[in-house]
Amino acid sequence: QWHDEEYVQGWLERQKGRAPQRRRQFVGLRAFIPKSADQEFRYLNLGAGPGNLDVVLLEHFHGAHAVVLDGSLAMLAEARKELAKYGDRVEYVQADLTTPDWLGAVAGPFDFVLSSRTIHHLGGPRRIRELYREIRGLTGHGGTFMNLDYVRPAKAELARLGEWIARDGEAGFMGAPHGAADMPGTLFEHLGWLGEAGFNTVEVYWKEMDLALLSGINGHLHMPWGHGDDPARGHSEGQSH
Repeated sequence: QWHDEEYVQGWLERQKGRAPQRRRQFVGLRAFIPKSADQEFRYLNLGAGPGNLDVVLLEHFHGAHAVVLDGSLAMLAEARKELAKYGDRVEYVQADLTTPDWLGAVAGPFDFVLSSRTIHHLGGPRRIRELYREIRGLTGHGGTFMNLDYVRPAKAELARLGEWIARDGEAGFMGAPHGAADMPGTLFEHLGWLGEAGFNTVEVYWKEMDLALLSGINGHLHMPWGHGDDPARGHSEGQSH
């Protein structure tokens, strides 16, 4: 379906109503990237779609260079239009994540590998676990993988709770867009697979119902300041006087 231009255009049209919510989530992901706006870094976006996440990143991080990868030429065509203003800061790659062959289309290492609502489409846990290992191999020391995606509730009864919570419009929680069968792993299973792939630190940065931002760090986290100008340290020292 993603290779059908008419289907892609229909999908894009249906997403317009969710644009504010998606942008808020993408900005939330951006906040976890420990780079200053002018620092140079390179990232890979797996399943980039029409480039909405990349707009949020590239408009903020002026030193960022992106490799946007998608299996759909129709989606990449939309991304080219959306990201044209960023010129040679963006490279476009068509590749299929369902097999390891996609690795031949990109060259690491990357400071960050990102993915948004893509990996659950790969089906069973076996391929996802392989993909996490492949991603780990593309990150240098301090390189970070962040996956914003759907996770299966720990127990089936919690899916029913999600349907109930979605009834309260003021709370702002969206109902699950997929059934449990379409979400290959629970939160804890995904964290285990990231650790199994070789990431030294695995974490869930935030979770809202069945949508979670998961992270795997290769080595240790690299922050843009040294010990002497750590703002948290400075704040505590200031309080001691």
